[in-house]
Amino acid sequence: MDTNKNLGAIVVIAVSALFALFTSVDSECVPLLNSYVARSLLPVFLPSNTEAPSPAPSQDTLSPSPEIPAPKAAAPTMPSSRKVSPGVVPAVTTSPANPPSLSEPMAPSPNEPLISSGEGLGLIPQLLPPEIKTVCAETDFPALCESSIQPLLTGQTKPDPESVLLLMIRASHDATKSALDVVRKLAEEGGAASDCEELYDLAVRNFDDAVEAAKSRDSGTLNINLSAAMTDFVTCSDGFEEMGEPNPLADVGDKLMKMASNCLAISTSSLIKF
Repeated sequence: MDTNKNLGAIVVIAVSALFALFTSVDSECVPLLNSYVARSLLPVFLPSNTEAPSPAPSQDTLSPSPEIPAPKAAAPTMPSSRKVSPGVVPAVTTSPANPPSLSEPMAPSPNEPLISSGEGLGLIPQLLPPEIKTVCAETDFPALCESSIQPLLTGQTKPDPESVLLLMIRASHDATKSALDVVRKLAEEGGAASDCEELYDLAVRNFDDAVEAAKSRDSGTLNINLSAAMTDFVTCSDGFEEMGEPNPLADVGDKLMKMASNCLAISTSSLIKF
């Protein structure tokens, strides 16, 4: 009887071993609680639709020695994908690994003017000396006085009242002579314009005589000639009105009369010491 029991036990163990060998690998294998095989050595197969958890480290195995990371080469700096607010210039670090690109424009310095001044570009007009402004302030038309004198100023111009007076007379003379060319063309049609031709020519000579009187410090002759020039322009304008003709010289004559008035105002002011 004992022999038969032992033989039966051996058969059962052999059948169990064969059954375990030919069982499909995909089936789940769960070891028996009383099995003599260590649980850490038995494979555990989970269903294919679930992720296998990392197996717990066994106490029977030795932990591997930690690996020493190899030194990494400096990676090239890639352009940042961050959005930069408009008007904000990102800081550029200068390092051997990240040299600044020569093709990219550098941001201007906050203290650097975005735009250069007009000096050297011919945008700043020549300023009148305060002495000339003081002389022109004695006239009835100071702005016209300053604008008439300014083109004639040079580096050698003296800002004393006598020099300003001569410049004002010269500007009036040149303007009258330029207008005389227009008057002569109008005089070819006859009428009041023919009288204006003679009057404008007379005004040019009055200004010439005024210059000579100012240089010789003859205040009487100076004032007479300047007054006569003013009268010439007024008489021309009156001629068109008397003949009932439109006055094509109204604006020109009005400006020349004001320039002659400025000359007379300066020559009779207390600034002139004749």
